[in-house]
Amino acid sequence: MKWELKKHDKNYLALKSKEFNESQLITGLLLNRGITTKKEVEKFLNTSESELNDPFLFENMHEVVERILDAKKRKEKIVIYGDYDVDGISGTAYLVLVFRKLGLNVDYYIPNRAHEGVGINKNLIKYLSKKNAKLFITVDTGIGSKEELLMLRENDIDVIITDHHRPLDAISDMKVLTVNPKISKNYPNKNLSGSGVAFKLAEAVYETCGVSKKLLYDYLDIVMIGTVADVVPMTDENRFIIKKGLYNLRKTKVKGLKYIISYLKINPKNITTSDIGFYIASIFNALVRIDNSKMVVNFFIQEDDFKIFAIIEEMKKANKIRRYLEIEIYNEIEEKIQKLNNPKYIFMKSRRWHSGVIGVVCSRISIKYNIPVILVSIKNGYGKASCRSIEGLNIFDILKETSDKFDRFGGHDLAAGFLVSEKYLAEIERYLKKRLLTTNKSSMEKVLNIDAKLGIEEINKNKLLDINRLSPFGLDNQEPNFIDTGVKFVNFTKFGVNNRHFKGYIRKNNRFISVIGYNLGHKLKLKNLNKKYEIVYTPVFKSVRTDLFIELKVKDFN
Repeated sequence: MKWELKKHDKNYLALKSKEFNESQLITGLLLNRGITTKKEVEKFLNTSESELNDPFLFENMHEVVERILDAKKRKEKIVIYGDYDVDGISGTAYLVLVFRKLGLNVDYYIPNRAHEGVGINKNLIKYLSKKNAKLFITVDTGIGSKEELLMLRENDIDVIITDHHRPLDAISDMKVLTVNPKISKNYPNKNLSGSGVAFKLAEAVYETCGVSKKLLYDYLDIVMIGTVADVVPMTDENRFIIKKGLYNLRKTKVKGLKYIISYLKINPKNITTSDIGFYIASIFNALVRIDNSKMVVNFFIQEDDFKIFAIIEEMKKANKIRRYLEIEIYNEIEEKIQKLNNPKYIFMKSRRWHSGVIGVVCSRISIKYNIPVILVSIKNGYGKASCRSIEGLNIFDILKETSDKFDRFGGHDLAAGFLVSEKYLAEIERYLKKRLLTTNKSSMEKVLNIDAKLGIEEINKNKLLDINRLSPFGLDNQEPNFIDTGVKFVNFTKFGVNNRHFKGYIRKNNRFISVIGYNLGHKLKLKNLNKKYEIVYTPVFKSVRTDLFIELKVKDFN
């Protein structure tokens, strides 16, 4: 991994510090994020609802709202159909909750990951018929084919698609009401999550009804979880959604979230996007991946304490199963990789793998080796694939070129998935080999950007509070990384699968600070206990009951 320290001319930094009315440390962090004017600083640091874009900038939004309110007037049944990931489930739960508050007759449907996949099927049509549904609204997913759309129309069901994925234009000529920032010419934020798009839809409906939007904002913690889980850029109105959502968790109106925060022993006053991604979204994902997505929607909207506890127990069980399956698949793939000579990509398939967990393994392998990874679970004559890529290599575009072979396909630049008949797998593997072997991996060496030199002896609670004004951190607003030298690791232990992580303390002179290093366990050796290291780190707050202390997340060391 290559380290790159961002440097600024001292006179320029001093000038900007005075202009921004901020310390040189904070000024440097802002400049590193492309924020160069006082106006941009104020907007970035003081995100408010005034930064939200007008939902009616979506071209079809007036017609979409009109159809929804027409359903309300006629007391028609509306079914929200969500994708089976955390983003789709969060957006579905949010719409069900806020639409019911308006008096709409709303139900929801989440397909079973293993048995149904994404798409209109006989089970769904049977469900819609049973409910006498007249309006079908998707969240975080489109409709894959004209045949599926026609199936709905034959049953006298109108369709509204809300999505944020890049479409394949399969139904572009079918005149479907669609809300999607990726295809909108006018909507400025192209990086909304699926749950974020659901929020914009709800915003438009409430505005048209002349109802206060306060309730919409009060439940933004649901949307925030989906937004963080989907790893969208922490910019534009996404910052408001996430900041407001995190703030809401301090006194959340969602009963289930109160219990899950307590179970995970997270201090809600100090919760971060990392806590959402690593703990809360992960435990939801356990149920999702082990094929009980609908239960997670119920978790968000359920008010009965007993039923919430029952769902949490199911989450715990599913999490144990998910961990076991992930470890099993990960170890199998690692064993195979060790026999390869510096692979430029990984394409592997198996009939034994659970399709619900290969995505996590896919991500871990891709991050570890900094190469594209495609894993395929084969069942009942079909291959279900999870694909992860690296910066500079758009896996979605590569797969799109052969998408005529896929039954299902979708995703983003760095993450995609497809469902394909087993008879085409060999052909797709040959195609990917040809395309991915032409990638110049050397030009894509992983870079660790460093914001500034900052000795650990300078870190205190006030300075960290100042740094955290730049949060929430994530895509396009990464956690600030600092560098220091002459530190020793002491009293450390390794943990996780194959001891891939470590935790303990670092010491410099007379200063001791708690540290944790994810995926760095292999670099820390007992024989080097007295060695002084150069480290790259991010300081974070950690809570133990009511106590608040500083911990350093070690990103790398030499």
